[in-house]
Amino acid sequence: MNDISLKERDDIFYYRLSSFLSKFGQLEVKKISCIKKPCVYYVETIYNGSLLLKAHKNEQNILQQWDFFTKINLKRSCTIPFISFPNGNKIIKCKTYAWTISPYLSGKRVTYQSSKERAQVVMALKKFHENATGIYLHPMKKTPLMLEKWYNRLKVFKKTEYLFIENGFETLYMDIVNLTEKYLHKIVRLPWSVEEIKAIEGGTWIHGDVASHNFLINDKVHLIDFDLLDCKPQIYDFIQLSQRFLPYLKWDLDNLLSYDMITSKNKKMWLLGTLLPTDVIREWIYFISHKSTHSIQYYLKELDMKWDKRKYFSQRADTMLKSM
Repeated sequence: MNDISLKERDDIFYYRLSSFLSKFGQLEVKKISCIKKPCVYYVETIYNGSLLLKAHKNEQNILQQWDFFTKINLKRSCTIPFISFPNGNKIIKCKTYAWTISPYLSGKRVTYQSSKERAQVVMALKKFHENATGIYLHPMKKTPLMLEKWYNRLKVFKKTEYLFIENGFETLYMDIVNLTEKYLHKIVRLPWSVEEIKAIEGGTWIHGDVASHNFLINDKVHLIDFDLLDCKPQIYDFIQLSQRFLPYLKWDLDNLLSYDMITSKNKKMWLLGTLLPTDVIREWIYFISHKSTHSIQYYLKELDMKWDKRKYFSQRADTMLKSM
């Protein structure tokens, strides 16, 4: 029997997907192309223009996003929401996934290499936060405290010690653990749980994943992909954003401060959160749990070089923290 080519397999999949969308969503498709396997697709339709089609595994998460989109001012917050299928369904389901559609917005993906685009993202995120306040959802998906997430992430990281040892990077492993525990010890003294209670009481929400690919620029900056939407203190988005900016700022503290992300009242919490290398741990865990073209040895060698820059930043920031 002849092997089916990859193109033929894709054609069969797209045909089945088109039939599924027509049957359960009354969405008539002209063309489907993959943006990110197996979950995100660009769809050209006969009657409904261009759309973004996404597959989700967590239906509760989708329903919360739908509820959120009905309550936030979409235009002011620069948010790209879900829209209903032509038959009125908000979600259509198969055995494996629940599917949603959103308007397809042409534009440029943000890059954090650009100082102009970094500034635009900060402004867009502030605008989103301003409009993502006073929003109360019932029921609301419960998530762990952020401090608990940070501790749990460190526990998972410690289970990978053998990989560092096998590849000759035991010192790097100990450095990461020691620095994480040092800042966790300081962070735990601050009122994070109080801030999380205030967030629930005030109905304040975060995007949760401020990677550059979740911002799109055309006439203005738009936010997309709200899978990690959460009712949390909005400082968490800026902690993550700072960690994502820093490699492009050459780990310069003064440059980071110039973006004026937070008020002086919250500066200590923000700086300590930024110093906590949860981003390093998160990316490492993602790397070892997904297929990659790079070897573990290569990844750790690159991380080791970047780590020295991070340590220098930590030393400068520690000096600033002493004056707070």
